[in-house]
Amino acid sequence: MRWAFYTRISDGPQVYGYSLEAQREDASTFVATRGDTLVATYEDHHSARNAHGRSEFQRMIEHAHDGHFDAVVVHKFDRFARNRRDSVVYKAILNKLGIRVYSVLEPTDPESPTSVLFEGMLEVFAEYFSANLAQEVRKGLARRAAKGLHCGKAAYGYASRDGELVATEELAAVRLALETALTGAATDMDIVRLLNHNGPAIRRSDGSLGRYTRDLVRHILTNPVYTGYIRYNGELIKGQHEAIITPAEHQAILRLRRTFYRAPRQNRRSRREYPLSGIARCGRCGGPMSSSYAENGGHGRLTYRCSDRGRGKSACDQPAVPSDLVEGVVVQTLAKLTVPSDVFARAIGLTDPARQAQRVSALREGLTERLRRARALYLDDNCSEGEWEQERDRIQYQLQRLPPIDPRAPGIGLEAYERYRCIATLWVCCTAPEQKCLARLLIAAITIDGRSVHSVKLTELGEALRG
Repeated sequence: MRWAFYTRISDGPQVYGYSLEAQREDASTFVATRGDTLVATYEDHHSARNAHGRSEFQRMIEHAHDGHFDAVVVHKFDRFARNRRDSVVYKAILNKLGIRVYSVLEPTDPESPTSVLFEGMLEVFAEYFSANLAQEVRKGLARRAAKGLHCGKAAYGYASRDGELVATEELAAVRLALETALTGAATDMDIVRLLNHNGPAIRRSDGSLGRYTRDLVRHILTNPVYTGYIRYNGELIKGQHEAIITPAEHQAILRLRRTFYRAPRQNRRSRREYPLSGIARCGRCGGPMSSSYAENGGHGRLTYRCSDRGRGKSACDQPAVPSDLVEGVVVQTLAKLTVPSDVFARAIGLTDPARQAQRVSALREGLTERLRRARALYLDDNCSEGEWEQERDRIQYQLQRLPPIDPRAPGIGLEAYERYRCIATLWVCCTAPEQKCLARLLIAAITIDGRSVHSVKLTELGEALRG
């Protein structure tokens, strides 16, 4: 038999005293003693009470439908699910496929009525433990908050010591930001520049020094923690730490900020695709180059500019560069790349109408079978009405998105592709979204320094096509 091992890590590196490595070893031994083979491992590295929130678990269920393995082993049954509904639904799905779930530490016989009862009791205990633990955690946090102790990550300028907020050296910058905001003559960006010029540098978690940003200043100016209160479950509770501004001053800052900022206009411009966004880099500070479009006298002008310049992140002096200049260098680089003839032959096979019709038909049959199995689970009371309706709507949406294919449509010959052997020609004929996709396939980075392109680095695929 082919076995799959699944585990869910929710309590850090240790789960009930067993490390992840120990769980893998136990699972391998469990399978080896039966003379079978462990062919797949699925590990979710976060806690999720609902199985829909576990990506590796869902991938395992998909692979089960594809016949990748014959049985599943878990360290304990609560790793599979701590929710009885999820346990029943997904074990029923696997049982329909002839796949059983086994536990290393809780051996049961799926064919024995006594073992089935014992396994159900374990699932009930696991669900009770999970719900009780969550309730106790919430009660503990509520008691801490009622005493004025902070719950969660401390605000900037404070450190949390057993829930009590203690001032750090960064609180001097907070005071400077709040005092400047109270003057009513400074925007958030004015305060960013002031702090980066006069205030102490930010100490990151890795020990390095950083710079103030607009997001951090906005957090400082709008956070009520500096008025001596803590926020818990949407309520403000008097904290044990010392306030540095009064609630009236905090409200005054909020009113002053509203005079500087208005809600952005919606649908001000249509969505545009920028082929080189995410690839272009600044040659002076190493930051990303973002694209910008501006109307000027009825004529649009697209440029690439350093994202960090003028936002308080760096003192970069990189000027904006017209997109025509950058994309001209891209075309010159792509002109040296040639597509092999066998790639065109494979492309014809992929776009052949008859083969497309076969693939779409297979997808349609697979989705229809999934819909039939989901309906059978609902009729057998193995899933709730809400789950059945959600799965039905999801499958029907996927069916509607399948393209209509006419197998009688004429195919495209190899000679029609020959003029696209030079990738520069293909680039010119592509739309902006297609150019963006092509750029990410062939170009790793474009470095812009001043008003010229300093270098163009190709991906491994791009280097392979150069020859």
